[in-house]
Amino acid sequence: MAGFNKFDIRLIPFKKLVLAVVILDLSTIILILVLLGKIPPQVPLFYGLPVSEDQLVKAPLLILPSLIALLLVFLNSLLTFFLKDDFLKKVLIMAAFGTSLFAVITTFKIIFLVGNF
Repeated sequence: MAGFNKFDIRLIPFKKLVLAVVILDLSTIILILVLLGKIPPQVPLFYGLPVSEDQLVKAPLLILPSLIALLLVFLNSLLTFFLKDDFLKKVLIMAAFGTSLFAVITTFKIIFLVGNF
């Protein structure tokens, strides 16, 4: 049991923020799945590519930004167990928060751009 003390949830800084971000990402994923009928079959997601059909993805892939952000939150939270410096732990959590926030904003902008509301 001594090995599990290293993975004590109390070691994660900004626990409420991490929980809020996880709920936000999961809510975005669920909302996309619920709104699939009001979204066209293909949506622009990869704006960094040249203007062409390469920017388009199937509508269910709009969950991709939130899934990646959720993975980053999980990985950064996991990394906080192995770091000693509190500042680095906080930076990891805040970076995960920023990533999730940008992922949600991007997803909603795409939905409101192409959605049928």
